[in-house]
Amino acid sequence: MSDQTLCAAGTSNLARECRDLAHLCEATSAASRELDERIARTIFPGLADLEEVEIAVWRHGDGSRVRALRYSGDKAAAATLVPPGHWVERDADLQDRIWIFGPGSDDAVSARHVLEPLAISAACLRMHARLKGMSPPR
Repeated sequence: MSDQTLCAAGTSNLARECRDLAHLCEATSAASRELDERIARTIFPGLADLEEVEIAVWRHGDGSRVRALRYSGDKAAAATLVPPGHWVERDADLQDRIWIFGPGSDDAVSARHVLEPLAISAACLRMHARLKGMSPPR
């Protein structure tokens, strides 16, 4: 298998994981550190190279630590998942629906959850899936 094929397969796997996590965010009933960890590992694949010391906490070789933000429970943390050049809007008619818009007018994706951080996280993950080459359903 060529390096280009491996890269494409890796991108497809990341897109699939983003899509699956978006569905999980919409299906869960509460914030969880386990979900935050999965989101962080997917958005930041380099975390796989670090030692995990506890749920959602990793250690660098020099002893410094990295902690996943509380994407599933904190609106500001979830907003950090918005891809560069994109923005978040709340649906005027459905308060539990969040939209992520991109540079093109037809690039919007959405997600729904009564807990806003989970809706934001899910919508952002859907956009990441689209950007990684797997167009998710709206």
